[in-house]
Amino acid sequence: MQPRTNRIRNPDTVTSFCAPEPIMRLAEARTRVSAALSRWKTDDPSLANRVADAIAQEFPDQAPPDSFWDTASSSAFRDFFVWGHDHDFGCGRVRTGAMSTRHLEITAEAMQHGLLPADLSGAGVLDVGCWSGGDALVLEGLGARVTAIEEHPIAAKAAKRLFELIGSSTQVIESSLYAERGDWAQSFDQVYCSGVIYHVTDPLLFTRILFAYLKPGGSLLLETKALTGADGLCDYSGTMEKGWNWYAPDEIVLGRWLVDAGFDPAQVQVLRRANGRLLGWARKMAPSALRETAGFSRPGSWLEQEV
Repeated sequence: MQPRTNRIRNPDTVTSFCAPEPIMRLAEARTRVSAALSRWKTDDPSLANRVADAIAQEFPDQAPPDSFWDTASSSAFRDFFVWGHDHDFGCGRVRTGAMSTRHLEITAEAMQHGLLPADLSGAGVLDVGCWSGGDALVLEGLGARVTAIEEHPIAAKAAKRLFELIGSSTQVIESSLYAERGDWAQSFDQVYCSGVIYHVTDPLLFTRILFAYLKPGGSLLLETKALTGADGLCDYSGTMEKGWNWYAPDEIVLGRWLVDAGFDPAQVQVLRRANGRLLGWARKMAPSALRETAGFSRPGSWLEQEV
């Protein structure tokens, strides 16, 4: 018997989702993102110390992620917390996190390639899976009105507390994205989702919800762990591996998720980052019925027709 490989059945249906060309130098994009983050730094040492100390006391790190996965199961997710992205309070006070400066790196690369506007003034942006808030602060610093959603209860509370202390107006919703929110239909100009979709069990439903929350003309930016190599299109880990990792797509799979969620193929771009992860971008031109409802995870819901 020949070994099976995870290949598409009809090679003629392969669509190469174009990688965008840079529109600015990476150094310029990083400067813009750094300027957006500098909004949240104070030049008052007493304030910087007070805020940094409050966050450290109220939301201590429990364990490095690698140590956590050595001893705990995925079911311990809601009781585990480490700070996410590095945050500079000003005056030399910095809270380092497990995600380090990814919020700067990912947003700068997206901006460099035209996948994230350099100016979000007046835009309503949904930040999906904000953890302790680093990405949301970049987006608000670029001018956006940000709503952040985070299902992890400690992380959501940490982000909310940070925003309160530093004067951010970002609203934090402690909820799963899968929770029914028909009132958010066609509400956002941009949806930003970094490092989340490979942690969910149903990526197509997830992507369809993001599509439905966008206004016509709005765009979605996804960053994800990815499959590498030529023998498959999508990897699957599940609960037999640690880290809440489920599906890791390659460029074709990520592009097809976006198409099947409702986006026009001509409005989808996928970029392989230097670290092997993916940036996927798509623009919603108009409301669209789900392309295929057979087996859909929300049968009969408004998400099928987007009315």
